[in-house]
Amino acid sequence: MKYISIVGMVVLLAAAACGTDGARPPAPPVSAGGSFEAASGEPRAAESSTAAAEKAGPSEPTAKPSAPVNVTATLKPGAADLDVVFGADGSNITIEVWGVDGLKLKGGASPVSEPSVRNGQSVKVSVLYDAGATESNLAIRVSGTFHGREQAKVQSFTINVGSQPKGALAGESKVDKDGRPVKVMKSQ
Repeated sequence: MKYISIVGMVVLLAAAACGTDGARPPAPPVSAGGSFEAASGEPRAAESSTAAAEKAGPSEPTAKPSAPVNVTATLKPGAADLDVVFGADGSNITIEVWGVDGLKLKGGASPVSEPSVRNGQSVKVSVLYDAGATESNLAIRVSGTFHGREQAKVQSFTINVGSQPKGALAGESKVDKDGRPVKVMKSQ
């Protein structure tokens, strides 16, 4: 009780020193059933601004900046034609292509270097690969300087979609209620 009265007096003195005592009604005495928090209105204002900030929703999601490029692929058995289209002027461009999940590159241009590119420019990259009969991925990384910053973009394209991934264990395949493939393993 004494603490609340002392805090109330300090707040009133601070308000008087700032010259704002006429803008605010006086606080009712603590014995009248009110409390400092309810009387002053300040914590309520803080609560309402906090609540407003929470209601506004989370701030914009931040994404990792990537190079302004769009990569498309035309996949054929044993070969891929990649088309890299630049969305901004850039310099010191490097395009690297590699295989993932068992995909072995047999030939083609990788890495490709370009001293500079213009907005809208397209660079074609052709690669030959040996995918076997398993599902694997062809990955591409485009890096360079755009708008004065080093940026890169990595993208992959799946080869032999729907085939059994390399290293998958033998067993019965089923689909769960959500349509996801499930491997049923049988003990011996």
